[in-house]
Amino acid sequence: MTRDASLDLSDEEARDAERLHADATVIDGLVPTTAYIADPEYRTHLERGGVTAGNVTVASRSRFADATERVQRCRSLVAANEDAFTVVETADDIRDANDSGKIGVILGFQDTMPIEPSERMQVDGGFEFLRAFHDMGVRVVQLTYNSMNYVGAGCCERTDPGLSNFGRAVVAEMNRLGVCIDLSHCGDRTTMEAIERSEKPVVISHAGARALSNVTRNKTDEQLRAIADNGGVVGVSVFPPTVKTDPETHEVQAATVHDVLDHIDHVVAVAGIDHVGFGSDMNDKALDDGITPPYAAYRNFRPEFSDVYGRGPIEEYEPFPRGLHRHTELPNLTGGLVARGYSEPAIRKILGENFLRVFEANWDR
Repeated sequence: MTRDASLDLSDEEARDAERLHADATVIDGLVPTTAYIADPEYRTHLERGGVTAGNVTVASRSRFADATERVQRCRSLVAANEDAFTVVETADDIRDANDSGKIGVILGFQDTMPIEPSERMQVDGGFEFLRAFHDMGVRVVQLTYNSMNYVGAGCCERTDPGLSNFGRAVVAEMNRLGVCIDLSHCGDRTTMEAIERSEKPVVISHAGARALSNVTRNKTDEQLRAIADNGGVVGVSVFPPTVKTDPETHEVQAATVHDVLDHIDHVVAVAGIDHVGFGSDMNDKALDDGITPPYAAYRNFRPEFSDVYGRGPIEEYEPFPRGLHRHTELPNLTGGLVARGYSEPAIRKILGENFLRVFEANWDR
């Protein structure tokens, strides 16, 4: 990796940043693809970025059968590459991954569609599928993905009534089972109600501060403060619309590692150092392929919802922030935090310890 010269680090600071990054527990709150495990060309990218563990999206807007197949396929990929990867189901699994040099794979969903509320919903909650996924090792589930579902509203909905009765029951059952609640793509009211009702700390695995990039995929200061009160964590993303947009036209603007650091500074100022992390939402393979995949939000939501996903191309991604444009550039995040004067304990929290604390509070009952 080439150090980003714009960080303006002295040689001593650069060495300190390199040492710290290599030694820290680095958790990516959202890795949106299994390509890092499946594709030999990208299998070393997370390791080269110093990642200890990542919340890997294995299913999103899928029905139960398809999501089950995707979970099992991911577990098989990990098993076939057990020298480099390991499935994470407990906080100690992340610590073990750190010690062994393997990449911890946290199985995550970006929607509750796979749990398919059954006809027994009014009798026992219809949670058979949610329990089954927990048994399969799924440990993070996002309540909604952009649209309305049985649980609540996504960030692209015209109106947001908040959590449904079923959604309230889902929050309680996820707390009971030990599945971490993710609110990244939820609408504003659904986000707030889920935070208020959850007895366990929740995560916003990949988003930014709306005060800095005015798209509704990002979170308001009110929501950031609520996350702090809940004990949760916000993973600051490098996904271009969440980093920098024109405040009026929503046109996505070119960004750098410094813009990402601005979001971290803002979350720290509003929510506190214990409630900020990193969640890339970055797919190195799709970026290198030069085309958005068929399921991408750019193709399916941006045309109608530029206020959510920014105004820009549909079939390709804008360049990710210079200096953090691939997972292999992740050490520049640590360098930037050093340059901005964060202490070593604070940097360790941002890189992964905050996520680890929240995961442990959810998973280890």
